[in-house]
Amino acid sequence: MPSAASQATRQRAAHDVFIQIFARVLNLALGVVVTALVARTLGDVGYGQWSTIFVVLGLVGYLMNFGMEGVVIREASREPEHELQWLGSMLALRLMLIGPVVLIAAVAIELLSSSQQMLIAGFILLITMPFSGVGVLGMIYQLRVRNIVPMLVLTLRSVLWGAAVIVIYSNNGTMVELAIAMTVTNAIGSLVQLLAARRVVGQWLKPTRQHIGTLVRVGIPLGLSGVLVIFYARIDQLIVYVIAGARSAGLYGAVYGVLDQSHFVPVSVLTTLAPIIAAAWPADRERLLRTVRLAAEFMAISSLGALAFACVASSQIVHLIFGPSFAEAAPALPVLGGAFVFICFGYLNGNLLVVMGLQTRLLRISLIALVVNLIGNFILVPMVGFMGAAWMTLVTEVVVFSASLMLIRQTFPLRSLGLARILRTVLAALVLGLALGALELAGASLAVLIVAACLCYPALLFGLRALELDDIRVLLKRKAMA
Repeated sequence: MPSAASQATRQRAAHDVFIQIFARVLNLALGVVVTALVARTLGDVGYGQWSTIFVVLGLVGYLMNFGMEGVVIREASREPEHELQWLGSMLALRLMLIGPVVLIAAVAIELLSSSQQMLIAGFILLITMPFSGVGVLGMIYQLRVRNIVPMLVLTLRSVLWGAAVIVIYSNNGTMVELAIAMTVTNAIGSLVQLLAARRVVGQWLKPTRQHIGTLVRVGIPLGLSGVLVIFYARIDQLIVYVIAGARSAGLYGAVYGVLDQSHFVPVSVLTTLAPIIAAAWPADRERLLRTVRLAAEFMAISSLGALAFACVASSQIVHLIFGPSFAEAAPALPVLGGAFVFICFGYLNGNLLVVMGLQTRLLRISLIALVVNLIGNFILVPMVGFMGAAWMTLVTEVVVFSASLMLIRQTFPLRSLGLARILRTVLAALVLGLALGALELAGASLAVLIVAACLCYPALLFGLRALELDDIRVLLKRKAMA
């Protein structure tokens, strides 16, 4: 039978992306406030320790996924009749890996902890790791291109976590109290998602030995690649912590957190479009090209506009969110903004390589990126501190983007994608940056810069035909498209 992804219309996909962007922007706004309160509660040293805990959890926690999500999306989109078997097999594998993963994370936290608060908070947060297993159930909605429920669960978690942080901040709380609050809110969100997914499916997932074997066999090279990606994306925080100290790690962790939050853009786009891309390959090349072009255009519009704004307003952004004690971190924000552009397209490139079955090539690219990142960080961090880590993040993402693009061009000539609108978006972002720079030199406040960006950027995109009215009509049209 045809999958929901293979039958998804342009309008349906646009609506699903819009719902995710809308929900994630609201959560991002709340997250910025909460991050500011956490940073002010802990101070630069404490926040450096807090950030390092999450680096450890992220690095080790990926071992419970190990490349399986991409394989499940690809295979379940092509074989919807086996959807429950694929999802159940992934859940079973995650449950099997929980024990070893938690043990590894516990050892890492013990070795890296520089205070009793950091050690206790780290051990408490270990309890959140098994909840990621339930995250498999969110893929049910992804495969159906109906992601409103995961967005509601995300919002519930954000609201509960935000309320807890406000209470802790008001009472001069500690890192341990923050860790308890995060553990409880994650547990509540996971329970809600479990119950909601059970109602949608109507039956329990069905793991099989055959599907588990396929996941292990196909997922290993992809999982190793993912591990390397997580390492080169996160290891710089640990290097800064070890070489430059907890304060530098706190400054870098603060601005890197902004980059982390910004991942909602490529995640939202590919949560909707990844199953459509997988379902179209290799039979419907025309549909595949249309979907990839749509994703690339959206990545360009969002990331380039963000870069233009970050280049101008970085000092005001950091001062507003984190306070004057984090002002030294501001120069890293535009550099990480540049990395964000390549990260967005890296998400798309990586998804395409998985769909085309080139996960072993992706492993080689990730290994090269890790080597480049480690060498660069060990050279630059002792010389220029966390700014060296920021520049190496940008350099590494450029290497990954370039290498993956070379592989994709062998199958998809860039001419067939039609890059004119992306080039117009580059021009629009450049003009936006110049306009905002002029306002900033004239003494404009952050509020004025935000309003100017919100008015000017859409006007530039439409004026330069990087966006057209037809795009808006598709989004607003109520009648389902055939």
